[in-house]
Amino acid sequence: MYKALCFLDDEQGRDVELLLPLIYHAERYLGCDVKFVFVWDIFAVYREMPDIVILPNTVGSKWYFEVAKYAYDQNITVFALISEGNFRTNGTFDYWGYNTEKKYFQDYVCHWSQRTKDFLIKELPECSDQMVVTGATGFDRYKIYQFPSKVEFLEQKGMTSYKRVIGYAGWAFGKIYSDIGRQEIVAAHKELAGERMAWMEKQMYAVEQVLLQLIENNKDTLFILKVHPNETHPHITHENPNEIIRLRDYPNVLYVKNEESIQNLIAVSDIWMGFETTTAIEAWMLGKETILINPDPNFARDYAHAGSIIAKSYDEAQGYMDEFYRKNSVGEFNSVEKQAIRRGIIADTIGFDDGLNHLRAAFYLKESLMNSPRRARKRKFIFRFFLRSLSQKVGTLVYIRSLFLKLPKFKKTIWIFDRCKLKNLGVLKSRYYPYLDEFYRRKGLINKSEQEIFWRNQIEEANNSNLI
Repeated sequence: MYKALCFLDDEQGRDVELLLPLIYHAERYLGCDVKFVFVWDIFAVYREMPDIVILPNTVGSKWYFEVAKYAYDQNITVFALISEGNFRTNGTFDYWGYNTEKKYFQDYVCHWSQRTKDFLIKELPECSDQMVVTGATGFDRYKIYQFPSKVEFLEQKGMTSYKRVIGYAGWAFGKIYSDIGRQEIVAAHKELAGERMAWMEKQMYAVEQVLLQLIENNKDTLFILKVHPNETHPHITHENPNEIIRLRDYPNVLYVKNEESIQNLIAVSDIWMGFETTTAIEAWMLGKETILINPDPNFARDYAHAGSIIAKSYDEAQGYMDEFYRKNSVGEFNSVEKQAIRRGIIADTIGFDDGLNHLRAAFYLKESLMNSPRRARKRKFIFRFFLRSLSQKVGTLVYIRSLFLKLPKFKKTIWIFDRCKLKNLGVLKSRYYPYLDEFYRRKGLINKSEQEIFWRNQIEEANNSNLI
């Protein structure tokens, strides 16, 4: 048995979804005893001395970066995925993120697609041996799990009077209203940051106006408005303005922050909308048609937007809605050209849409595990990590949310105590693992020998056609 620590900053959401299929495989087939640890408790690496540390990423969060470095400094093997793997390859993307060391601590850099792998090999040729393509593991769930029906969802919410449901994925407009958000924009756009923030505010109000008219003029339709998960940092307890917050009190609006999973919201929606969102790709995986609200035709969007319909105004958005409910589809979305574009986008963004990306990642996890016993541990005690771990444990004993909200210094710690127990992970495993068991049976992958054949075929395909 291998002892593995899997660090997470929440008990639900994107990082959980991309890791759980991989954890399933590690527990079922790779002999891993996986313990989930809240990311604030970085000292667990020293305390537990695992064979391997598993992370959703090493660059998208200060905490994940610190965990990876702390494990690496103690000669503990690190395995990490990439949470946001559909990144720009035109030179404008900061691929190091919070990794201030500008060094990979994991054995493999697991890319979503060949496009991003090729880009980083050119940027970092010295790291080329670490670069591999696994596909986006978080998208596997759309080929494996079962989701609630629209009827079930509406009954649960007490909204059965609605027969039509439109979903909207929020964009991170709220960043311009927080100090840390503005710092991120300045870091990304340098001297053009002021212009960028002015543009963001203008677009926010333009998108809000389109949504407002749709909501007011379609009272028989329920609009699910989902806040962007990274609009603000978890320690910020107040809500910032965005394109949807002022619409939340309409009777035909369901305003959602983190209380519902994105896959369930997409599954129950007739049409999925957004400003710019990779959730459009998730919607395609569930057979949903997607509309992007785009008041600014000069916006340099991620190229994945080309697979959706673009509505530049309320009239266009309303026209597409009317066509969908009249014909049960939108002709432009289902054109031969759009279908071909979407196939290309899927290959260039998430790599594969067969539900087997987590199995591709598992091959490199297996390789990392095999390297782990060869590394002699170098225990490294860091007092601030010990103190942080201790404060979490003591704080949990005295935590009263309503009281902490009233105390300025404690208010910023609420996210820690709200999330640190990670209780929902057991619930998700109980729900998801039977789906994964059935998927493996259906695919003929329940034996390790069958998995070895799959991996061997993937490697041969990579060598012959450079696909992964």
